[in-house]
Amino acid sequence: MDLAESQTFSGIGEDARRLMEAHAPSAGRGTATPAFGPRALTDFFAYWSSLAHDSGAPDAAAFDPLALTLWLPDTTIMEIHRPADIRFRLVGTRVAERMTHDPTGTNMLVMLAPETRVQVCRDMHEIAYRPCGYHARYVNVYGSGRVSHVQSLYLPLAAPAGHPPRMIAVHAPEEAVEYQQPADRTVCATSIDEIVWIDVGRGVPT
Repeated sequence: MDLAESQTFSGIGEDARRLMEAHAPSAGRGTATPAFGPRALTDFFAYWSSLAHDSGAPDAAAFDPLALTLWLPDTTIMEIHRPADIRFRLVGTRVAERMTHDPTGTNMLVMLAPETRVQVCRDMHEIAYRPCGYHARYVNVYGSGRVSHVQSLYLPLAAPAGHPPRMIAVHAPEEAVEYQQPADRTVCATSIDEIVWIDVGRGVPT
């Protein structure tokens, strides 16, 4: 991908630009009218879409947590500080319980399986810098030993001036497919089954 003259990716830092040029985003179906199974994702997208976002993403200050009280415990907010440093700014209580710890302030990439880490990192940049939405179904192996699919919806937020690019996500775990021996930590995205890119006015990866 040549980002040198792209209007979509204007304002991107040099380190992020190099990452995005070196690695292609994940292949996936593109749509402007997503259809979700879990109600959490449907409600979340409807509220996000109701916020004004001429730039492709609503202002972070416009997001009202009280509007999504039911799903806030399954919500996370991330900031891209550097290409290899995507930190949790907020972690909902149910997410922390599933992870068996509260990862607020830590780099989300260290929780990912080595096999998918670089690709997920690249996809997070697409969400934040294009911007666009991202609906993924993948497998987590929790520290408790529980193995299950999770559906997540990631959407961009326009951070205040001078702050790192920001994303918000809601996560909907499915029933366990098996139980393994408990481990020291949760490993996320050991495999990725499906990705849908959501066009919010700035296109999607092709």
